[in-house]
Amino acid sequence: MSIVKPELGVRLFALIEIVIGLFTISTVILSLIQGSSTKPLNVLLFVLAACIISVSLGFGILRHNPLCYYLLLYFSSVIILSKVLIFVGILTLSGALETVIPSTLKNIISVLYHSLLIFYFTRKPVRELYPKT
Repeated sequence: MSIVKPELGVRLFALIEIVIGLFTISTVILSLIQGSSTKPLNVLLFVLAACIISVSLGFGILRHNPLCYYLLLYFSSVIILSKVLIFVGILTLSGALETVIPSTLKNIISVLYHSLLIFYFTRKPVRELYPKT
């Protein structure tokens, strides 16, 4: 089975992580400036921390940082597990985390994206870009 050139795929996933993080940070900041944010402080801090992690991992992946490689795989696994728990009704989230995108659609896209990320990053040509330290 052929795989997209490892460097190209890595750059694409890294840029997606960076764009998602920066877009979310900018919308949160904009909603705070406009006074339209309805998120409680703890949810706001969680969202900002997740954005910072996403951007940091994206840049780390671009620099072939092994720690970022393993953290990205770990966080993607946690996200998939949490979405599966949401689908089966074991886990529910506060409405404060909701966005304008329907939560079911958002969760399906998230599972697909993170599954593809894990599949891609665990292929041998990509793993070899991140030597163990």
